[in-house]
Amino acid sequence: MQVRKAVERRRFAIQAVFSLLTNSYVVGFLTGTIYKGPLKQICVPGMNCYSCPGALGACPIGSLQAIFNQSDFSKGVWSDSNGYLVTKPLYYFAFYVVGFLMLVGALCGRLVCGFLCPFGLIQDLLHKIPLPKKLKIRTFPGDKQLRYLKYFFLVVFVIVLPLLYESNPFFCKYICPSGMLLGGIPLMTYGSLAGNTAAGTGTGITSWAEAGGLTSLKLGILAATILLSIMIYRPFCKYICPLGAIYSFFNRISLYRYSVDESKCTHCGVCKNVCRMGVDMSTTPNSPECIRCGDCKAACPHHAICAGFGKKAASTQTLTADPGESC
Repeated sequence: MQVRKAVERRRFAIQAVFSLLTNSYVVGFLTGTIYKGPLKQICVPGMNCYSCPGALGACPIGSLQAIFNQSDFSKGVWSDSNGYLVTKPLYYFAFYVVGFLMLVGALCGRLVCGFLCPFGLIQDLLHKIPLPKKLKIRTFPGDKQLRYLKYFFLVVFVIVLPLLYESNPFFCKYICPSGMLLGGIPLMTYGSLAGNTAAGTGTGITSWAEAGGLTSLKLGILAATILLSIMIYRPFCKYICPLGAIYSFFNRISLYRYSVDESKCTHCGVCKNVCRMGVDMSTTPNSPECIRCGDCKAACPHHAICAGFGKKAASTQTLTADPGESC
């Protein structure tokens, strides 16, 4: 139990530090503006809305939609090192975004979800809110089937619809609760307090007084996500997140991977019982659903679960409280 708590504290510390570092543009919160400097050309690995006043980097899902929204890949607008807009072929950006996602996925898969995603951290904190035990839901009929919804959102809202309808980022515009929480609410609140409609952002985001049906839709999705996060562990990650869907393809082949020492494993079921993502580590140690939080390794009474970069690392490491360095 002590090892598991140590792992959880360390993971929380990493999540908090990374979230603060990638959202440290304090001026944005004070002035209701969005950072548009050279760092905004760089994608962050997790779900972090471009329009968050503190965001220093770009969300990879928003960047993907920006690519598919363009009809002419020979054109594109970037910011140079001085912040001026310059025209470059869009396929430069396309190669970068796709390459970034493949690199991160190949290195660590959904480890990003467990350690480097600000919206994952928010869901973790929400799930700590106490409720009567019967209202904390581990699984339910149809849970496994609903996990495939995130692939639907990836294909339809991130790829197909943006390809069909130019300049319309469907997932960000109609679905993303992270964008509403981290971007929409702060900017509209500032716009209302400042008595203007765009809060100086140049993004067209309005004040609360001018919010319409689309805002109500996204607020409803956000409210449902918050409520469900208190009851169910990471519902957005399980059922909706297209970024998690992308990284899940790499879980079985990424350099960072889990393995089970069959000579130690007794299939006692402890790892399955503690896994809040519903993974049976003894049978599928690199399941697409695993966010590599380290709970199973810390709970295993036989020290049979290993983790590390590459098979050799996973099989030779000694037991520590670090989820990235334990066996």
